[in-house]
Amino acid sequence: MVIACSLASMLWADEPEQVVADTMAVDTIPVPDIPRYRLDLIMPFHVGNSAPSAQEERLNEFYRGVIMALHETPQQDSIFVELYVHNSKRDTAAVAALLRDSTLEKTNGIIGPFYPEQVELLSPWIREHRVPTILPVTSDEHYLTDNPYLMQYNTTPEQERKAVIEYFLSSDQRLHCVFIEDSIMDASNRMMRDAIRKSGISNSAIASQAVLHDSLLYALRANAENIIFFPTNKYQRNRAYMAKIQALYPEHKMAVYGVFSWLKEQISVPLIYTSTFVTEQELDMKTYDAVWKKYFKMQHAVSYPRYDLLGYDITRKMIGLLTNKRYPGAQSDIDFEPYAEGGALINAHIEVLRAE
Repeated sequence: MVIACSLASMLWADEPEQVVADTMAVDTIPVPDIPRYRLDLIMPFHVGNSAPSAQEERLNEFYRGVIMALHETPQQDSIFVELYVHNSKRDTAAVAALLRDSTLEKTNGIIGPFYPEQVELLSPWIREHRVPTILPVTSDEHYLTDNPYLMQYNTTPEQERKAVIEYFLSSDQRLHCVFIEDSIMDASNRMMRDAIRKSGISNSAIASQAVLHDSLLYALRANAENIIFFPTNKYQRNRAYMAKIQALYPEHKMAVYGVFSWLKEQISVPLIYTSTFVTEQELDMKTYDAVWKKYFKMQHAVSYPRYDLLGYDITRKMIGLLTNKRYPGAQSDIDFEPYAEGGALINAHIEVLRAE
């Protein structure tokens, strides 16, 4: 589906079920003689009369953010972008059809696909045709080693470990890391433990059963802030350990290391986590929200992180790549760096944050 960036009336905000074709064209509005680019969006749209799921609604928000970015492109960049929208569905058949029919032949840039198996199928074509492609939500690393035209927004666990260690080493107070260990400890958590040990940061370990039997106190250091690491990032599995930690706080100086999603839990201990949603919002959000409401006649589905701003930032980043301009993000200040020699680029803008 071809959509000129000024065609607000063509948005699928209220009627996503209209997206019934894999690719189709609509008329575009004539524009002045300015540089033109073609951008292809490959994503799984919600199709049908049923209400979208929470995940599908987030993708709808992402798409609306793409449109918002394209709306202001002629004014900000003096270029015109034609958006070609392809429903990738949830398997590889639709992406295979794009390759078979040479649908992407004239594209200048691609956003998507959204599933690893679709990325793997499309990657050789992207490499052959040298098309810059931003992957918005995938986190799989195995296809990042041999294609310098792929750019992944999500950071890797290795980048997370590096950021955490730098954060601890730069602290102006004494820290001590305590690792709760069990027999089914996640691989990423084991690697975090090993990396911190290798860095020389003060640390100790305690068996999960010892924590449950009220022995955590013996692993703490009285003259330091104790950062507690769990055996898994699944909060439900950590509830019993968290109760033991909260019973010792604030008498003992402590914080826990977790993930962004834990912010919605009732945690009374300070939470340390990494995030790519880190930039101070440099947009005039009141203006942005006013234009959003005018276009879509609806409120945002979520407050933070906002998937419309993710779509907005990724699209503005792609336009910056095409026009060789630097774009500071509204929610995510994206900085791509090589993942491996001759391989893909990956977002390096990750920060360690603390919630009290």
